[in-house]
Amino acid sequence: MDGSGTRAHARSIVIGALAAAALTACASGGSGQQVPQGSPDKPQQVLPAPKGMLAAAQPQPNGTMWALAGDAASKGLFDISLASGKGVGSISVSNAAQSVTESLAGVVGLALGTGRTGALEMLNGSTGKVIRTVPLGAPARDVVVASDGTTFYVLDGNAKSASVTVVNSRNGDQEGTVPVPLNTVSIAPDTQGSSLYALQPDGTVSQVTVVGGKIMTSFPTGPGGRSLALSPDGTSLYALKDASTSTANVAEVNLATESVQRTLPAPASSLQVLVSADGTQLYQLVGTPAYGNIQVFSS
Repeated sequence: MDGSGTRAHARSIVIGALAAAALTACASGGSGQQVPQGSPDKPQQVLPAPKGMLAAAQPQPNGTMWALAGDAASKGLFDISLASGKGVGSISVSNAAQSVTESLAGVVGLALGTGRTGALEMLNGSTGKVIRTVPLGAPARDVVVASDGTTFYVLDGNAKSASVTVVNSRNGDQEGTVPVPLNTVSIAPDTQGSSLYALQPDGTVSQVTVVGGKIMTSFPTGPGGRSLALSPDGTSLYALKDASTSTANVAEVNLATESVQRTLPAPASSLQVLVSADGTQLYQLVGTPAYGNIQVFSS
């Protein structure tokens, strides 16, 4: 899969059949399986995804989501329909890819991290071709797009420091660097773009100003922090915790009070939590070397 593209309007270069086959063969839960309702602990839907799932981009207005999957030998992006769970297409990507996001203009951002170096690679979501590569000061761990649908925030770090690089997805310009706690594992920019929420493994979330990099406040969400997501209205923060265990859960934090207002279910082997554009659903990524799926819960 070398540079092959994605969306329906690029069918001539899409290897959608291969993507669909990979989803069917590697998923757990069946294609678009509907789960009977009645328990708040059960997902509304389980969508197939490739085995070796690593990360996914925010759900797009057209009802698709990019999923990054693979291993040290080979990695790819799979474009998945959130209505049916079917593969729309796939792209071969760098084996250094760690995280993925997508702007509203269809620019796919890949966070790249090796032992010592890092970069943000930008791809055209319609052709799969690399547009530009933005070098970073350290290996990248995470990348998210702001609520403006344009700005990329890239978490990178090493054993001595960690920071978030702010990148304009239109031209690749670096618009600033924000220091964050050393062991930050996931980030979420606020809806105004004035601060970042940084999640640490012990479940502490620190709110850091984009200008000046000052920690405004910190609050606990519970141990085992793995992934953060912000509600579209900016009032709630979702923190995935104890992701690899049978006690995995998502803490919903009321940002007005900085307190956990309820705990939501999460499947074991969860990797990441994402919020739908209307804020009514949580997408929880599940991935192991043997299988992968996307489970949809009510938020």
